[in-house]
Amino acid sequence: MRGRSIRLSLVILFILALSGAALAFPTININLPGFPALVRGGDGPLGLRLGLDLSGGGQLLYEADTGSRIDIAFAEPADAAILEIALDSLAVTDYTVTARDDRSYLIAAGLLPDPVKEELPEAIAAALAAAAAGEQLPAANAALVQFQFPEPAQKPDLVSIVSTAADSLELEKRIVALWGEEPNGVRIATDTPLDDPLQAQLREVLNAAVAEEEGEVTDFSVITHTPANAVVTYELSEILNPTADQMAGVLDIISRRVNQFGTEEPIIQLFGDDRVIVQLPGASGSITTVTFSDPTGLPEIEGVLRAQGFAEATAAALDDSGRRYELRTVSINIQQQQELRTALESGIGAVNSLATTGGIEAAKALIGQTAQLVFKERTCSDLTCATFTDADLGLTGDDLDDAYASTDPNTGEWEVNIAFNPRGSEIFGDLTQRIVGVETKRIAVFLDDELLIAPVSLAWIRDGRSSITGNFSREEASTLAIQLQSGSLPVPLRLIQQSDVDALLGSASLERSLMAGLIGLGLVLVFMIAYYRAAGIVAALALMFYTVIVLAVFKLVPVTLGLSGIGAFILSIGLAVDANILIFERMKEEIRIGRTLASSMEVGFGRAWPAIRDGNFSTLITCLVLLWLGSRTADDLVTGFAFTLFIGVAASMFTAIVVSRNLLQLSAWLGLGRRIFLFTPEKPPGTAATASRAATAGGGSGPARRAEGR
Repeated sequence: MRGRSIRLSLVILFILALSGAALAFPTININLPGFPALVRGGDGPLGLRLGLDLSGGGQLLYEADTGSRIDIAFAEPADAAILEIALDSLAVTDYTVTARDDRSYLIAAGLLPDPVKEELPEAIAAALAAAAAGEQLPAANAALVQFQFPEPAQKPDLVSIVSTAADSLELEKRIVALWGEEPNGVRIATDTPLDDPLQAQLREVLNAAVAEEEGEVTDFSVITHTPANAVVTYELSEILNPTADQMAGVLDIISRRVNQFGTEEPIIQLFGDDRVIVQLPGASGSITTVTFSDPTGLPEIEGVLRAQGFAEATAAALDDSGRRYELRTVSINIQQQQELRTALESGIGAVNSLATTGGIEAAKALIGQTAQLVFKERTCSDLTCATFTDADLGLTGDDLDDAYASTDPNTGEWEVNIAFNPRGSEIFGDLTQRIVGVETKRIAVFLDDELLIAPVSLAWIRDGRSSITGNFSREEASTLAIQLQSGSLPVPLRLIQQSDVDALLGSASLERSLMAGLIGLGLVLVFMIAYYRAAGIVAALALMFYTVIVLAVFKLVPVTLGLSGIGAFILSIGLAVDANILIFERMKEEIRIGRTLASSMEVGFGRAWPAIRDGNFSTLITCLVLLWLGSRTADDLVTGFAFTLFIGVAASMFTAIVVSRNLLQLSAWLGLGRRIFLFTPEKPPGTAATASRAATAGGGSGPARRAEGR
């Protein structure tokens, strides 16, 4: 029995040491071969993560990106104003035009009526014709006529001559302008469609107008809706308003993405029928790493930050060269990053690199992104692979079963491990067998049409399990793995608002709350020791063990502590004390009737266990019900409270039944069992008063009961 207790004590000490080590380091990296890498830690005390109400965070408001989408490309560079003129001419008001490059654009607008969808291509052609004529033409049906007058021609007379000719043919909404560098070129942009007979009439009228110049109009050409800069592609698609099921899917995917990103207990809620609010604890700042060409100092950098409005920003050197610095600011978007770079270059000097990570920016890139993974076979013309061709394999992200980030056990570099389903494994196996060792053959991996990596095949992969490497950082590998795992959003989202959320409790309030909690815990320990004496010391030690192990579990799981979580933790402390009180009261009764300490302890634990079991099990069942309700209603506050309380109650049962019991056994075997008065507030058995009470309570004589106890 004593050997079992000693072994159990060693196990308890080992658990205590592990828990203490987990709390001693702000950040813990857990790397096990074959398992996803785990990083645990936060900005709170002991490296714990604090929720929105304690530490603040970032808030993102997304809206379902519904409506019409038009992908359009021109043969030559074109200005976005052409598309804006066309949309305005059809009374389209709610739209945005986004340039992909100088030739292609994306038009995003609300759902367009059928007449507008039919007339928009004509309106764009009209705007192109107007731009070619050098004037704005707000019409939907335009033709462009360009020609040369014979020499000599007087510029001031050309517009008058052509206008008179156009009047004679009743061309509508015409615009006449000079064309070309020579003084004899003219263009006419008109609303009137020019069929072949009308074109012939126009040429005759123009020839007659210049007959006195002894020549004919040359280079006469008519372009109807197809100016020189014609529309090459025009693709219209529509995204209808999302259904309730689709928005529920959006909530689920965002929750999984955000949780894997490292933000537990986010607040993700529907706002109306097509909007989602995402609040991220601890994601209220951005970390920008900047490298200068020449050495500089902190005062210069801080001066630029203040000039840009970052009054509370901090800067720190990352090395001794004076070139590389880390800037911590409020969350900044891409435009603000560009403005910051411009300000640093103008105020300090050339900037070699500027990269913003962390904060809310990384979460934004992850939440709204749709990962479309495609594997292709790349054939290079030579070893440099400067020119190549890609062939489709039919292998996509749908064939991917799993993806997670880890480090290579040999090199320590980050990689993304992937595993295919049976179909994908067969295709991938055939590919790697065919190109293994062929340096001009590669596996091109595309994510959203962007090349991620194009490695050579170093082995024939038969089981569909491989890894993607490419000098990934931990953040890059983790983000990529999450994107591949999470799949695509059922409804495209667009970010319409971004803001920081202040903590409901400031740092001073948090410190006072923690101090109040410590004082309360100290008073409980003092009462337990004063009333139960040595047993109270055992309860105090068990309670401190409980606190350490629960906080370690909170950090390793991890759990984000908000007000609800702290409330659940304090409640679980009360339950842990309650279990010890039940045990000690039962022991006191057994000591009162004359049992030894060891016997009182065993009987007391046995009789207290049903009450402890029933009370804690009913609480655990309540926690499970709350977890189920919280998951059904997407209420993260309820879920966080229930999950924290569940951990606390389970740990309190372990400490009360295992730790407290083992400490009492050790105290009995160390010789304290002969000093029973140390374990009960009542007088030791054997006095007259005690014997009388024992006889009355037991229904028999005191000596007989004492003999039975022995």
